[in-house]
Amino acid sequence: MIATARLLTPLAVIFSFAACSHTAPVTPAHADYPALPSAALQPSPHKLVGRVLAVDATRGFAFVDLTTAPPAIALADGAELIVRTDDLRETARLRTSRYVRGRTLGTTITSGQPVPGNEVVILAP
Repeated sequence: MIATARLLTPLAVIFSFAACSHTAPVTPAHADYPALPSAALQPSPHKLVGRVLAVDATRGFAFVDLTTAPPAIALADGAELIVRTDDLRETARLRTSRYVRGRTLGTTITSGQPVPGNEVVILAP
């Protein structure tokens, strides 16, 4: 019984290699689909800065909770930030100040009404 198993193992390997050489070549799955326009796959021009943490509408201030790695241009004094909802509808515009403490950025509201929890982005250069 052991001798038969030892003889059949190399035979099975030979047949499996022979079967692999007779299969049809693999064609790419995307070959059946039309090409997308080049503008369809462009990266977003907006870079995520953080989320609105708190708003003081009477004084025109908003505080932004920064992401772990915000774009450096977003932290520059006077940079313009865009506030938008999760469905990408713009709700306000902010101007950055020099106030940065840890992961909190102080901003001035230039237009609109930001709401705590809204996403804050900057238009990438």
